[in-house]
Amino acid sequence: MNTQNIKNVLLIIPIFFLGIYFCAGIFFDPNLIIYIKPLIIPSFLLYALVNNYNKFNPNYYLFVVLFYLNELLLLFWEDSAQLFRMALIASFFCYLSLINLGYKSIKKIKIDTAPSAFTLFILTLNVVFLCAILYILISAIGDEYLNIILVFNAIATVFLGVTAVLYLGKFADKKAFYYFFGSIALIFNDIFAAIGTYFVENVILNTFDRLLHFTSFYLIYKFMITDKKKAKNLITDS
Repeated sequence: MNTQNIKNVLLIIPIFFLGIYFCAGIFFDPNLIIYIKPLIIPSFLLYALVNNYNKFNPNYYLFVVLFYLNELLLLFWEDSAQLFRMALIASFFCYLSLINLGYKSIKKIKIDTAPSAFTLFILTLNVVFLCAILYILISAIGDEYLNIILVFNAIATVFLGVTAVLYLGKFADKKAFYYFFGSIALIFNDIFAAIGTYFVENVILNTFDRLLHFTSFYLIYKFMITDKKKAKNLITDS
């Protein structure tokens, strides 16, 4: 088997798991296939490493580990409030690692551009949704420690949204769009997950939540492997 065939097989494996996960979640009882979920990201990461291992940095690996840890802990959150808190803490640090990925690229080059009205609208929409959901969650949850974690997560979410808008405003290339929409998908995923967990148990909403979850992970992967275009309108100190 040649190298290309190996790569194709490695890509088919996560696609196969995703297909089962989503189809069973829509047409059957999601509880029947919930434990397939932890197999998806490791199988895709194996494919990613074979193809682009030289484009990943330690901060990306940290993002992947925290993203996966949050996903794993949420499988058992109904059995333990402590595990649920740990999952949200992992989510908080996952946000920070993603913020750091964008910030390191933003601070390297100064470009004379401003965020578009569209990106500012998306950011505003996220903040409004986030504040509304946060207020409802804190009112509904009696766990003081969980409420504190949720507040910190909300703050990290806002910073992530701002970073995504600044990144897109500075570069406006394919790489920037991957980061922007990957970050926004992750934010909306958490918002819809909170709605589905605490208020509305709906198969369409849950499926959309899962779709955003894996879409965000894939878009950040594309962000990492995409080369940045040469910047224009550079501002220099001279």
